[in-house]
Amino acid sequence: MQPEKPHKPGQRWWIPGALLIVVLGLTANLMLRQSDKSQAQQPPVSLISGTLIPNPRPLSPFSLIDHAGNEFTQESIKGSWHLLSFGYTHCPDICPTTLAMLARLRDRLQHESLDTKIETDFITIDPQRDTATVLASYVPYFDSSFLGVTGDPGELDRLTGQLGVMYARVDTEQSSMGYLMDHSTTIILTNPAGELQALFSAPHEVEAMAQDLIRLVNR
Repeated sequence: MQPEKPHKPGQRWWIPGALLIVVLGLTANLMLRQSDKSQAQQPPVSLISGTLIPNPRPLSPFSLIDHAGNEFTQESIKGSWHLLSFGYTHCPDICPTTLAMLARLRDRLQHESLDTKIETDFITIDPQRDTATVLASYVPYFDSSFLGVTGDPGELDRLTGQLGVMYARVDTEQSSMGYLMDHSTTIILTNPAGELQALFSAPHEVEAMAQDLIRLVNR
């Protein structure tokens, strides 16, 4: 009869250790799945006056300039929320009314300490007349924090095209330069990732927009 081989302590220690690793791995995976499922089941934000974009999308590249002469691109809107309003300085009524409303909206957001988190940009759809100098003397009149934006018509189309902002020149004798501009009055909201987040169509009411912005920024 052959003698039994001596038992070596620790020969099978790895078996329970390996099982423990597998169990921990499965547990972690289950927790992650439950977390993702919980996030996916969160109800979307309900807006009063705005239209939420369920799947925010980033803006394609464009290159304009602000009224201080600085470059204004898709990177410029990252890091904070931006309200993008489109119009022109020779606009007889809608544009100044909208800018005045946006100024009141900013005052309202100050009470919620959100005025520093949301920036307002007025982007001209009449770059032929609205140079950076012209915008610099027009836009800050409504609020010193507002930024005017202009640039090459082709670059402007790169931006307006992806946002669905429509505009067209209308020849008329009512203007000293022989034309006015028809344009969309929708205000665009982008999030800090530089993505299209929501749309605000006219008529624009300060309190309704303020409540929507509070919900979006604080969620």
